[in-house]
Amino acid sequence: MRVMLLTGSLGAGGAEMAVARLARGFAAGDVVQPQVGLLGRGGEAGEALRAAGVPVLELGVRGPLRSPGGLLRLARLARHVRRARIELVNTFLFDADLYGMLAVRCGGVRCVITTRRAIKERHPHHLRAYRMTNRLVTRIVANSEAVRRFTLERERLPEDRVVTIPNGIEVDAYAAGDRARGRERLGLPEGGVVVGTIGTLKPVKGQEDLLEAVLPLFQTRFDLVLVLAGEAGTRYAARLRERVRAAGVAARVVFPGVIREVPDVLAAFDLFVLPSHSEGMSNALIEAMAAGRPIVATRVGGAEECLAGGEAGVLVPARDPAALGRAIGDLLADGPRRRALATAAASRARREYALDRMVAQYEDLYRNVLGERR
Repeated sequence: MRVMLLTGSLGAGGAEMAVARLARGFAAGDVVQPQVGLLGRGGEAGEALRAAGVPVLELGVRGPLRSPGGLLRLARLARHVRRARIELVNTFLFDADLYGMLAVRCGGVRCVITTRRAIKERHPHHLRAYRMTNRLVTRIVANSEAVRRFTLERERLPEDRVVTIPNGIEVDAYAAGDRARGRERLGLPEGGVVVGTIGTLKPVKGQEDLLEAVLPLFQTRFDLVLVLAGEAGTRYAARLRERVRAAGVAARVVFPGVIREVPDVLAAFDLFVLPSHSEGMSNALIEAMAAGRPIVATRVGGAEECLAGGEAGVLVPARDPAALGRAIGDLLADGPRRRALATAAASRARREYALDRMVAQYEDLYRNVLGERR
């Protein structure tokens, strides 16, 4: 099957990572002949895909896709899919879901699958646009049951139009993290107790709630360190740093920025926390599960289904630093429970969220919709 995976660009976001993982997974098999289409640029991630044998088309669009330059590049995309005889296009993220989908339809592609990876309460204009164009889409893939339910309700779709395929990751790689290397990368001693999270520092990710939850624990746990890892070049990140300075705990809160050695850093954590206000399905959460970390997570989006309703981690309400702090403190004080939750999380990640499982589910979907079209 000749398939294009189309997205805006290849960065550190969850959708972009899913595109790269899917492309590599397809290329390693003999069912899908993949290529990746980018409305923007691929950078190092694009080069890595080419090295893995995946063709990458970079349109290099800057600014609005409705501008003359953007429209010319979308016309180039339409010509490309026609000449390459692409049978199916799977789009990721709003610009590709909308403008890219229209372009490839103009290029003669009749099987178009779009994805929903977030609960977009704050993006009503996206929902309106989707409602107008969904009749042109063959199927919609949600990455969690929570996202599927939201999509069915808010986009007013029949049940059979939306399917759920959870995120998949390289479970073995995350299970093989090295604690000593991770502690060295973070500049931390081997003996300290580390609570950490990984994700872009922005309000929706809830790092401020995590910081406020941990501040009281610093007063009784003198070996405790908090790690807030992720892209930090924002005003929100500066606000977090100022709060840390004002609280007098700068020596106990680490801002390592973007990290490449994620398995090692996860191995360095004694407890992983997902404090998000909203999620579709968090890659960081399932990576922590695969790494065998005990977890505290807010009950948002797909977190509850990832953690099996609390069997593989502790769930707390979102936007509630006090509840978050109590859960963290209780778990730090209960070694046997931490170990039991870590074992359950690792087992569930291997069973439900392995990359080859996600790849096989997409292959089955493509086979089915192309069979229907033929």
